[in-house]
Amino acid sequence: MLIGSAEKSNMATISNNPAITVDISSAVKPEDMYQVILWNDDHNEAFFVVRCLMQVFNHDSPLAIKIMLEANNNGKAIAEVEGAESAKLHGEQMQSFGLTVTVEKI
Repeated sequence: MLIGSAEKSNMATISNNPAITVDISSAVKPEDMYQVILWNDDHNEAFFVVRCLMQVFNHDSPLAIKIMLEANNNGKAIAEVEGAESAKLHGEQMQSFGLTVTVEKI
């Protein structure tokens, strides 16, 4: 990705093609990223947790199963890394299903 001239400092060209530009001024910076952590519990069944992960984060089945197993075996798992607004919304959605999650700034 190439950054454009000074007057277009928030624009980037893709694949060295000046005809394709993307506004990067609203891009999420690494320092603005949050992780949604799923904690193991003793009252939600594995299949239910997998379904919640698929519904809330749009994870496919293998990824949702992997996250659920990691939380089950290690006590916690990172369900997603994303911007603040999405992470907080997804954390609230997971909690509304009775799951224990925390949202932490990275």
